[in-house]
Amino acid sequence: MKYFCRWPAILLATLTLLLFLVACGRSSRAPTASPSPTLAPAPATAPTPVLGPTATSTPRPAAPVTPTATALPKVVVLPGDEGPHFSPVEWWYFNGHVADDQGGSYSFHFVTFQRTTPEGVAPQVLQASFSDHYRGWHLVAGKLSLALASAPGSFNVQAEDWRMTGDGHDYLLAFQTGEYFLLLRAVSRKPAALHQGTGLVDLGAAGLTYYYSQTRLEGTGTLKVGTATRQVTATIWMDHQWGAFSPVGAPGKTAVGWDWLCLQLSDGSDVMASFVWDMATHQPVATYGTYIAPDGSTRHLTGNDLVLKSAGIWTSPSNGAVYPSGWTLGVLPLSLVMNLTPIMPNSEFTGGTYIGLPYWEGAVQATGTREGVVVGGKGFVELVGYASPRPGTSPR
Repeated sequence: MKYFCRWPAILLATLTLLLFLVACGRSSRAPTASPSPTLAPAPATAPTPVLGPTATSTPRPAAPVTPTATALPKVVVLPGDEGPHFSPVEWWYFNGHVADDQGGSYSFHFVTFQRTTPEGVAPQVLQASFSDHYRGWHLVAGKLSLALASAPGSFNVQAEDWRMTGDGHDYLLAFQTGEYFLLLRAVSRKPAALHQGTGLVDLGAAGLTYYYSQTRLEGTGTLKVGTATRQVTATIWMDHQWGAFSPVGAPGKTAVGWDWLCLQLSDGSDVMASFVWDMATHQPVATYGTYIAPDGSTRHLTGNDLVLKSAGIWTSPSNGAVYPSGWTLGVLPLSLVMNLTPIMPNSEFTGGTYIGLPYWEGAVQATGTREGVVVGGKGFVELVGYASPRPGTSPR
């Protein structure tokens, strides 16, 4: 497959993918970047509805990867589906809460987007955000990479000293934002959760997508801050999603935004909820979720099971976009009610070299009850569709 022919078309395709994400803000202060530590090589294997939007470097050369045309399964099959599918849209996404050995508290999200076009595999786009809760800094960064070969049932992404690898059980994450360089190795402590029961999710007018999560990864590693290195532990969530769906709209499909959240609760259970809505009418398109019990068993949640309300708003100082802020999530059949408070209200990914559409992606603290019993937790919220593309960029 060709990588370098028709480069403008491929790069445009890549930028198209980024406009709908998350997933998939510059800091108000600018710490001085420092050299990152040497990273030893790792093995390759290694909106009931949303209440409307008011509610809620130069790529490194690599050996060519030739996509193989195969029929997609009707359900997600692991570990094989952990690897790349060379579908029109695909991403591997991680978020996490990090604690260091000096009492510091941090959070991050780290994602790789991959797009396959008739011309070949577009350069992968890596995005990362990192928040230092004590200093009040929210930093973002991004890189481009060419797709690397990976062993069956695994993925292997590398862009200079950034790494993202996994095989369904063991994961390696490494990236830098400003003076912070984070290196984590993580192990999954629960089976993968296949959303909507089989991993094949119906997004209504936006199309179909394959989607599963590793909801409890335990991570250990190091955080380099300037010249100081700290030992860290982390609780991490991983999503893998792919298919021919079109979140930003395509002929015959609806352009959508969404309010998405994941929670890791103190009783050992986890929750994912997604509220997808039409960007033109602000009406619900699809609402679904998954409850993951402490033993890893899952329960599919429908739109009738979920209620999400926001208590306030946060206005972006960079573009004027108004986001909901502070939420109450109700999971009716479980008698679960959780209040979600953003740890850093200014967690907007305002865009950069490889993205034109801002979105909000931030850590939350969770407090609430289940069947009258107090439960706590932590998680992440992602808000897409509230901000307009930056001037000079295209929404498609």
